[in-house]
Amino acid sequence: MLPVGMLATVCTASAPPAARADTELSLYGDVDGALSTTGTRAGTSDGFSAAKLELFTTKTVDRWMFLAEVMFEAGDENSFALDVERVEVGYLYSEHLRVLVGRFHTAIGYYNDAFHHGAFFMVPVGRPTMVEFEDGGGLIPAHNIGVHADGRFAAGEGHLRYDLELANGRAADVLEIQNHHDGNRPKAVNLRVRYEPGGALDGLIVGGNAYFDSIPGAMDTGAGAPALGPIHEWIFGAHAAYFEHELHVVAEALVIQHTELDTSARHRTYAAFGELGHAFDQLTPYVRYEWTRYPEEGDPYYGKAAGDGYQAATLGVKHATTDNIALKAQAGVTLPSASGADPRFTVTGQVAFAF
Repeated sequence: MLPVGMLATVCTASAPPAARADTELSLYGDVDGALSTTGTRAGTSDGFSAAKLELFTTKTVDRWMFLAEVMFEAGDENSFALDVERVEVGYLYSEHLRVLVGRFHTAIGYYNDAFHHGAFFMVPVGRPTMVEFEDGGGLIPAHNIGVHADGRFAAGEGHLRYDLELANGRAADVLEIQNHHDGNRPKAVNLRVRYEPGGALDGLIVGGNAYFDSIPGAMDTGAGAPALGPIHEWIFGAHAAYFEHELHVVAEALVIQHTELDTSARHRTYAAFGELGHAFDQLTPYVRYEWTRYPEEGDPYYGKAAGDGYQAATLGVKHATTDNIALKAQAGVTLPSASGADPRFTVTGQVAFAF
């Protein structure tokens, strides 16, 4: 009987050669320094962060593709943990149809699946709050596990694009992603349709979304989180983006409704942002405006009340020093909706890299 090591060597040697594949391995990350204050000593914090290091691997074999995005990320306890952000296996049938299975960034709006975890590729320091990832306080289901199909068709000088997804959807805990199994049988369905006009308007993207999900209820664990019955969720959104003539323009708007199935109570949250930048060689100054309004009675799934709404304005500049290093400086103010709440001012510097 052959030893295990020798058996593995024999099997490897006798196996047919693998099909020719193109493999790419990239490394992304950033180092930040930030000061945040409401103008009081108790409301002031500052510090440096080197909390993210990402390994990004892609491989193509003929019409097959594989993508893995693995993040080493430090949390509130200041220790690093390994987090698998995306795992996708896909097949390109034609320009009209590509199918992916695995864990992917949900095709909601523009930002979520255009800018992933590498801050280097974004113009601002970070994502708008409404499209932040689940652990960053975002409103959307940024990650999902299931089947994704997309494609495009010629339409005049431009193209009509679609994305269709069937996935596990959200868990009872807004921070949880259902990687291993779905907490209930109904699946989330998401449809995104876009038009890219081409011609004189080449670089413009306009589109809309419809997302539907059934969220399982949560039991009272005695840990401070109350029991919550099952919820039906729908998200409607519209977005536009433009990236020609050195311009960077992105705008998105969402309305999110959570219906408690036990009581039929409905809760609607509204959110929007707009982002504008213009590149002058390596320098890109930019501005961003954000707005979120929670329902007066509050939203039990988000755990937010009307006073948690806000408006925020940000301005900054990105300096692309090389093809691999970007320097950013950003200042912003957030105005809470709560009566008497102090505005919060933030100043951030960032070194972002991509190799």
